[in-house]
Amino acid sequence: MATGTVVIVGGTQGQGRELAQSYADDGRDVVVTGRDQARAQAAAGEIGGSTRGIGFDLAEPHAIADHLAEVGDVDHLVLAAIERDVNNVHEYDIDAALRLVTLKLVGYTEAIHALTPRLGDESSILIFGGLARDRPYPGSTTVTTVNGGVTSLVNTLVTELAPTRINAVHPAIVGDSPQ
Repeated sequence: MATGTVVIVGGTQGQGRELAQSYADDGRDVVVTGRDQARAQAAAGEIGGSTRGIGFDLAEPHAIADHLAEVGDVDHLVLAAIERDVNNVHEYDIDAALRLVTLKLVGYTEAIHALTPRLGDESSILIFGGLARDRPYPGSTTVTTVNGGVTSLVNTLVTELAPTRINAVHPAIVGDSPQ
């Protein structure tokens, strides 16, 4: 029987929250994170069970390890945080691009780095990318590029973290989830 925590980075809404709810309903200890501490705690309360919320912004990676310091052994780590971005070459927003690249590539990697000592041989990591990786659309310049980077991140993590299972999913945009 699994004894570690399920950590869902980006677990306050959307698919991350649905996963958190499912694990909590199964009686698992769950940590959900979001950009805001109060919102993360509120989501944890709504999810119920043994769920707690931690607030931090993946786009501020230097602070991630401190925020995750009290998380114990981890059975499953899910990186499901998203941030919508409409960015194209003609009207390129450098700040928005830097934020998204930092959030999904550097922030995801730092969260993994911070929790690696607490992963066991049977642990797993699931990283959310997005379908724009394979199906670009107008305004997806940064999103498409970053989601390609998620695939490359998974490829290197498989090598570096074996025997930990590493997977990525690249879903399409689901509904009108709030940012």
